[in-house]
Amino acid sequence: MTIASINFAVLVALALGIYYVLPRKQQNYWLLLLSYVFVSTWDWRFAFVLAAVTAFNYKLAQFLVRNDVNQRRLLWLGIGINLAILLFFRIEEFFIPGFTNLLSRIGVASGEGALRVLIPIGISFYTLQNISYLVDVFRGQIAAETSWTNFALYVAYFPKLIAGPIERASKFLPQLNENRVVDDAQLARSFTLIFTGLIRKLLVGDILFAVMLTDVYQIPAKYTAPELLCWLVIYSFAIYNDFAGYTNIVRGVSGLFGIELSPNFATPYFSRSFAEFWQRWHISLSEWLRDYIYFPLTRALLRRNPSRYHPGNVILPPLVTMLVSGLWHGLSLHMLVWGGLHATYLIIERIIRLRGPVGPPKHNSVSRQALAMFVVFMGVTIAWIPFGWGFPAALQFVEGLLNWSSFEIRYRRMFLMIPIIAISLTMDVLQFRSRDETVYLKWPRAVRATAMALIIWLILLVSSGDFQQEFVYQAF
Repeated sequence: MTIASINFAVLVALALGIYYVLPRKQQNYWLLLLSYVFVSTWDWRFAFVLAAVTAFNYKLAQFLVRNDVNQRRLLWLGIGINLAILLFFRIEEFFIPGFTNLLSRIGVASGEGALRVLIPIGISFYTLQNISYLVDVFRGQIAAETSWTNFALYVAYFPKLIAGPIERASKFLPQLNENRVVDDAQLARSFTLIFTGLIRKLLVGDILFAVMLTDVYQIPAKYTAPELLCWLVIYSFAIYNDFAGYTNIVRGVSGLFGIELSPNFATPYFSRSFAEFWQRWHISLSEWLRDYIYFPLTRALLRRNPSRYHPGNVILPPLVTMLVSGLWHGLSLHMLVWGGLHATYLIIERIIRLRGPVGPPKHNSVSRQALAMFVVFMGVTIAWIPFGWGFPAALQFVEGLLNWSSFEIRYRRMFLMIPIIAISLTMDVLQFRSRDETVYLKWPRAVRATAMALIIWLILLVSSGDFQQEFVYQAF
């Protein structure tokens, strides 16, 4: 059951109908039941994995606070087991294809898919949630949760289960103990998030992905450099709107239940530095990496050598952090390259800043800010090559992108995507200028009604065609 489907809309409608007649404590039971029903629609075995992982972390956190002697060992045990479970399900991406080839070379037929491990939906996301929970309990930043229902709901809450946001227990769990009031303002905000999410997902992301020719991914060498550049820009806007659309939808749905989820995007393609980009793109993951990888590693290195100019202090924190980010996205060489590229960008920025004081980007001239936005966008877009194409297609793509012997553009359908990309840019400009993701609520009522009617018609038109795509980050 995908988020942008009629089945999911029916599930939410039925859930809300019962939710509002229940007392608060029973509301949590109801949401937990719905969450396990939701995960079971993908595969009933996923629910057992989810329950086992939840039980382990719930009990370990309670044991952690009661044990004053071996707390650090217990923490590392918990982190290790959570990572081991994740690696067990993700290991096939790296080892099984090679192992299958080895078996075939020695005459052992494994059969197609015989060694495949079915990856539980959302496991990469709730693994990070569990690790952050254990670390925060160990640090004394939060108390170990004593309610099984609340903790299980924190892990399994169905709007965020398959692709985040990666919620912190310190923010999410207190909401489960409060009376949740959904007034007119909350309803308006929630439906606006859902509506804008559907626009990004169905009218932008899905159409841009649908127009991408299969050969672009499989045989990029058949295209000229200008064509490859156009396809790459289309992919860049497609993956952004796909994921940003998903996040808006689930945040809006959660708001209908009176539970706030963290924002994940803040007009990232308007960033004026690569550091700013990671403050605006997949924010919940970026903050997790910052708080549990980057900052601890930085502090450890500074204890060994307090000089901020030391090469290790400059290079290692962003390098390790972004390589971990790459591995989290997939145990593959091309994801490591993607993470390595972003690490390189961040390291270069750090070196530039060490040479002298650098003021806030907003204090620069408009032309300088625009140039910085363009440089960051192109750097991020180039990094999407290994992310989206993998090897060896990524190498062919780069080779073709560097060969400007021909300026021919043979696929005119690419130019039809300009109005689609313009939708994304227009929404971003409005949000960037107002610093308000629901700025549309300030429009005159007649304008809102007209825009809504037009967009609903477009969504119905698109939904009747073969455009809908699976959420990209759902695969992680």
